[in-house]
Amino acid sequence: METSLLGHDDEDCGIEVFDEHGNRHVISVEWDGTIDQHATQDYPNERANRTEEEQRILSQVEERAKYAAQQEFPEEDILEPMWDPDHIRRGIEAVKAYQLDDFHREFRDFYEALDDPAGYAPEPRESVVVESARIYKAFTITPENRIDEVLDVVLSYERPDGSDGTVGQTRELDDSLILCVIPALDIGEGFDYQEEFHKLVLTHLLAQIRDIYLDMGEEPPDEYKVQGVGKLNIHGDGIGET
Repeated sequence: METSLLGHDDEDCGIEVFDEHGNRHVISVEWDGTIDQHATQDYPNERANRTEEEQRILSQVEERAKYAAQQEFPEEDILEPMWDPDHIRRGIEAVKAYQLDDFHREFRDFYEALDDPAGYAPEPRESVVVESARIYKAFTITPENRIDEVLDVVLSYERPDGSDGTVGQTRELDDSLILCVIPALDIGEGFDYQEEFHKLVLTHLLAQIRDIYLDMGEEPPDEYKVQGVGKLNIHGDGIGET
């Protein structure tokens, strides 16, 4: 998509976006990332009157406008940190620079919860619907892009009766936090934790950047075209809000 800045004031900025079909959109993006207005002559005004394909395009256009606004005004907090590729790149740099011995020690709980979420939960195994499990591992980074604090794993899951279960407590996202979120994996007995888990976490972060580009209807740069779990919910993937 092609974008350009139309102007800005104390409340928001105007971004022009041409979508994949060459149709023009004018988006007002407030400084907190809220979409104030989305004007286009090529799609129905009411969401209920749009097809799924039309809604996908409009949703992706809005994400593209927010990304363009953040690029134009890097001092503003338009994108949530974990939806800003630059923020995740800092996390990738930090993981690459982290001592492997420290990584293997601090991220061991992440591996164990991914491998066996039912065993990680503090209740009988049959109480955990494994397919519903989401495993969260977060760490903070310094201004120099080095890992500072590594937080304990958080596990969320659904019980057979439909109620929710949680182990641990999540922390509010900020400019220092990098968050990994992966569903339960069939890791297999042949998986070598010492040799392979560091790469798995790095690939997950690369895949998150991949999916941010896909979420706004863009082709990811080649370095992010990896195979692996990234974002669990994006526009146009058939499972997200579209």
